[in-house]
Amino acid sequence: MKISNSSAGTIALILGIVTMTASVWFDTTPVGSGVTLGLGAIAAIYALWSLIARDPTKDHWSLSVVGLILFISPWIGQFAGDGAAWTAWIAGALIMLVGGAAYLADESADVAAATREEERRTYASTAH
Repeated sequence: MKISNSSAGTIALILGIVTMTASVWFDTTPVGSGVTLGLGAIAAIYALWSLIARDPTKDHWSLSVVGLILFISPWIGQFAGDGAAWTAWIAGALIMLVGGAAYLADESADVAAATREEERRTYASTAH
């Protein structure tokens, strides 16, 4: 499955916002509330960065890492029995998959090299 940069960023942004609001929907512990709010915000920030970046490859990698941390956070934070845990598991897995798929698409398209070459051409044309 090939995923575009804009769709990956948009999906991750929506998932980050949903995760941030999980403590409002579910009765959870203060740790569960803080973790879902914090990691949801971090995912939303990386998603926004990936939407505005020229080369979002590193942002997509970061999204997959945040998704992994969000996925394992209910066990580490000991709120696995709460409602927020399901949000962390589902959103974490989806963010990790979307970020990973976008990262692999960026790497196979060699986005970093294409961006460098385009910037080099732009610089050379404006410098002369």
